[in-house]
Amino acid sequence: MNRPTLLTTIWRRSLHISSRRAYQPLRSVEAASASSQAHADIQAFQKKAFIPRKPYLFREDGGSPTSRLPAFSKWFNRSASSHDSHSTLPFASSLVQGFQEWPFPYELIKSQREQDAFSQFQAALMTSSEMTDQIMAEFLQSAVTDEKDQSFFQLYAPLKLLIKALEFNAARDSTTTHPLHLYIAQSALPDLPLPLQDDLPAPEIVLRAGKGDIYASSIWLGTEPTYTPLHRDPNPNLFCQLYSQKVIRLLPPTIGDELFFHVQRQIRQHGNSRIRTTDMMQGHERKVLHDAVWGNETPLEELHEVELGAGDALFIPEGWWHSVKSAGSDGGLNGSVNWWFR
Repeated sequence: MNRPTLLTTIWRRSLHISSRRAYQPLRSVEAASASSQAHADIQAFQKKAFIPRKPYLFREDGGSPTSRLPAFSKWFNRSASSHDSHSTLPFASSLVQGFQEWPFPYELIKSQREQDAFSQFQAALMTSSEMTDQIMAEFLQSAVTDEKDQSFFQLYAPLKLLIKALEFNAARDSTTTHPLHLYIAQSALPDLPLPLQDDLPAPEIVLRAGKGDIYASSIWLGTEPTYTPLHRDPNPNLFCQLYSQKVIRLLPPTIGDELFFHVQRQIRQHGNSRIRTTDMMQGHERKVLHDAVWGNETPLEELHEVELGAGDALFIPEGWWHSVKSAGSDGGLNGSVNWWFR
């Protein structure tokens, strides 16, 4: 299909959205068959997904590589449900005691409605009797400004900052205070201390399905809701859900290209579709990208949706557009890890 024809098709879908949407449900993604084997069937994965470049889902009982990662069983307290009670810290005590001082790159969202949560959290750290809490409050003060048009901030701080944010969200009055949005996003695995790197070995699928080359790998840990806007990756991506649930929406390369550049024309910008930029994380671009993928009037028939529970994994082929959200939004922990490979 040539470019003019494709554009015409997309706009025609937009015109008929109100009458067609009820008859065009979100598409599902093919899932690996349930298996008693510990490892995923790599040959089946190559045939069904890797070679034809199609998304592929691994449930925990379908050979998912996630449940074989030592971090999946060692890092988290599974009795602390992010949807029932926050009375118990979701991190395992061994992780907290051994690595709470290790620094991580954070993203913090402070929109107008989260202003009270941020102010209360910062004040609680500042008035704490623990010196490390007071130092973290100073980190926040130096990194976060009061500029009216800025809501997205980045800083480096220890893992303890996330632990404190989880405790704050658990103790807040949810009827009056929004949860604090704090996200360790795209933190490179080689930057972790060696014992934590050992807990996240590259899965067999990553090492054996293609050339065995790992382009990059990242850990994602944050308070819900978490969100990554529509983008595409330059390499195949194996995304493993460690804790709580995430929802991923995907578009084939050609349709995603047109949608992304339509958004760029709409906001009169020229964004980078392969970098998690500040622009796409705040302001008008964030809203338009979000509405294009997650709004009730999304016109694209080719939109796929997958919900990943803890222990599941999703293969996202090179060039497939995707946006990622946590299923929950109550301030609990959400955790994932991924590998980009060839």
